[in-house]
Amino acid sequence: MVLSLRPRQRHAVIELLNLTKNSNKSSIAASFGANADADADEANNYKLLILDAFTHDVIAPLVTVKDLRDHGVTLHLRLRQEREQIPDVPAVYFVSPTPENVKAISGDFANSLYDAYHLNFASALPASALEELATSAVRGGVDGRVKCVRDQYLGYVSLEDDLFDLAIDDGYRLLHDPRVAEKDVERLIANVTTGLFSACVTLGQVPVIRSQRGGAAEMVAKELESRIRDALAQRDNPFEGGLRAQYGGSSVQRPLLCLFDRNFDLTAMLQHAWTYQPLVHDVLRMRLNRVDVDADAPTGVTTGAKPKSYTLEHSDPFWAENASAQFPKVAEEVEAELAKYKEAIKRVNAQAAMADGDADALGNSTAKLADAVQSLPELQEKKRVIDKHTNIATALLGSIKQRGLDEYYAIEEDLLVGKGDRPSVMSLLQATGRGSAEDKVRLAIVYTLSATEGILPQDAEEIEGALRASGANTSALAYVKRMMSLNASLKNMSGGGDAGHRRSNSSQGNILEWADKLYGQSINTITKGVKNLLSGERVLPIAVAFDALMANQPGPETADYAYLDPKAPHGKPVGPREGDPAFHDGIVFVIGGGNYLEYRSLVELKSRERANVRSVVYGSTSLCHSETFLSTLASLGAAAS
Repeated sequence: MVLSLRPRQRHAVIELLNLTKNSNKSSIAASFGANADADADEANNYKLLILDAFTHDVIAPLVTVKDLRDHGVTLHLRLRQEREQIPDVPAVYFVSPTPENVKAISGDFANSLYDAYHLNFASALPASALEELATSAVRGGVDGRVKCVRDQYLGYVSLEDDLFDLAIDDGYRLLHDPRVAEKDVERLIANVTTGLFSACVTLGQVPVIRSQRGGAAEMVAKELESRIRDALAQRDNPFEGGLRAQYGGSSVQRPLLCLFDRNFDLTAMLQHAWTYQPLVHDVLRMRLNRVDVDADAPTGVTTGAKPKSYTLEHSDPFWAENASAQFPKVAEEVEAELAKYKEAIKRVNAQAAMADGDADALGNSTAKLADAVQSLPELQEKKRVIDKHTNIATALLGSIKQRGLDEYYAIEEDLLVGKGDRPSVMSLLQATGRGSAEDKVRLAIVYTLSATEGILPQDAEEIEGALRASGANTSALAYVKRMMSLNASLKNMSGGGDAGHRRSNSSQGNILEWADKLYGQSINTITKGVKNLLSGERVLPIAVAFDALMANQPGPETADYAYLDPKAPHGKPVGPREGDPAFHDGIVFVIGGGNYLEYRSLVELKSRERANVRSVVYGSTSLCHSETFLSTLASLGAAAS
C-alpha cells in the first residue's frame, strides 16, 4: 500500500461529473422519492456545474476547463452569484453543506432553474439540512427532478499525490488570538476534523492516530477518532467499497496519522528557502499550483500589467525533476534543456535541408521531411516548458539579487545547525543590509528561536533597534519573544513540588489558563524542534518527530504524544509496545499552517536508508506564504501589547 490522495480525489470528481453513483458515497435521493441512479443518456448530455468558493478551489488543481468539456460540462457557475433559468439542462452541484448553500439551493428549487438537480456535498450533509432541502423541493414542485443527494467526502484541496490542505487560511490566528470566541475555535476544530475525515475516507484507510498533547492537535485527534469510530459502526460505512475497492485501499498494515500544532516548529514557516518549489511558492506566491509572473518586472512579482500565468504540476517533466533541486542547479538545468532544444532544432533543419537537396530520391526525401514534421509538436512542447521555467527562474533570480535571499538562506541554515554568529546576522539587519523589512524580521525571529541559551538583553535591544531603523514592524518578534518568556516562566514554576501541589496553586492555575488562551496550549514546544537540529544532519524537526513516531516503539522521544486507535475496543488503553512492527505509510498534518519546506523534508525521508517511511502524505490547514504568516504573528503581537 502506497498512500496517494490526489488520483483518488480526481477519480471521484470525474465520477461526480459523469453522474456516476459511487458505492463508497452515501446516496440519499430516496428521501425525495427519486431514482438515485442517473440515466446513461442524461450522463452524456451537456450539463452545468455549480460550485462554491471552496469547491472551486478543490477541483481547480484536479481538472482543466478542457477536462470539464470532455465530461459534458458546458458552463461552470458560482452558487452564490446571480444565475438565469436554463430549463432544459441538468445541473451538477458540488458545494459545502453550509446553511447558506442549502438556502441558495432551496432558492434554485423555488425558481425552477434547471431540468434536473444532482446534489453533491463536499462533506456529510446534516439531517436537518436534508429535511430543509426535501421540504423546499416539494414546495417548489421539483422533487421529481432531484436525481441524487450524495456525501462525497472530498472536503480538501489536493495539490500533489502526497500533499493537501483544507483552505483554512486563518487557523493560526483563531487558535492564538485571545479576542476569538470559544465557539469560533470549536468550529475550527470541527472543520479540521471534517477535512481529515474526508481525506481518510478517500484513501479508504482507518489510521492509527498520534498527536501532540495539550493543544489543538489533541482536540482534533480525539474528535477524529470518535467520528471514525461512529462511521465504522454505521451500516453504510464510508470506508468500505467504492474508491477503496477500486484502488486497493485495504491493507493488513494501517497508516499512521501524526497531528502537530504549528508552534511545534515556527522556524520552518519563516526561514528563507533555496530549493525550487519552496522558492516559487514563497517568492512568487504560488497558489493552487499556479503562479503569475510579470516577465518585465525585475523581480517577477506582478505589478499591475497582465502577467503570464503558469501551471506547475508533475505532468510538467522539468518541474517533476527539479522541484526539490536547489536554485543554482535549476538554473543550470534550464540552460542545459535550452541547449538540447537548440541542438534538436538544428537536426530538424538539417533533415529538411537534406530532403530539399535529395532530388534524385523522392521517397527518401519524403521520409526525412516526414520525420522532421513529426518531431515538431514534441519540440514545440519542449520550447513551451523551457520558456515557462526560463521566465520563472528569471523572476526568482531578480528577487534573489534584489533581496539577497542567498545570504539569508545561508545565515539561517548556519543558525539552525548551531554554527551561526551574531555579526553576520546584524550585517543583514542593519538598514544598509540587503532584503526587505519582512526579510529582516524573519531572520531576527529565526535567530531568536535558534538561540537555545537565550539572547542577552543588550543584544535583543540592538536587534530591535536595527529593525526599527530599517522601517520594520517588530510586533511579530515581540510576540515570539513573549511566548518564549512565558514558556521559560512556566518551566520555572513547574520545576519544584509535586503535581498535586502545583494543581492546588490557584495563582499558577490562573496564569496557565491565561497562557493557554493567549498563546495556545502548545507553547512549551516552540523551541524544542530547533534543538533536534543541532546534533544531526539538516532535517526539519517535524520530519525528525515523524520518523520517531513511525518506528512505533515506546521511548522518551514519543512519550509526549497521545495514541488513539479508532478500531480498538472503546476505553481500552492502547499504545506502542516493545517489538511492535514499524509503520511504513504515514500522514502528517499541521494545524495552523504548513509550507513546502516541511513537505520536501518529509518526502526526502523516503530516500533515507534508516527511515521506516515508504510513503508519506503531508497536509495542513493551509499552505501559507512566509510573509502572510509573519503578518499573522504581527497582528497577534499588536493585540497582546
